[in-house]
Amino acid sequence: MFNCKIYHDDDNILHNENYECLKDMATGLGLTYQQVADLSSRKDKKKYQQFKYFPKIEIVRIKQKSDNKV
Repeated sequence: MFNCKIYHDDDNILHNENYECLKDMATGLGLTYQQVADLSSRKDKKKYQQFKYFPKIEIVRIKQKSDNKV
């Protein structure tokens, strides 16, 4: 399970929704799977995020009870 939050200046939340997998997220956002996987995997500052009006995109994996099994 993943949460996708897209916002600008912490006040303007454009999108905040949970998805079962990255493929569902890609479909919901109208992006390719590869684009979403790229956003999810690189947590550091990305070149395109340096633009003045680029929204911040956070993709966080939500751990479920089944993820804690050893």
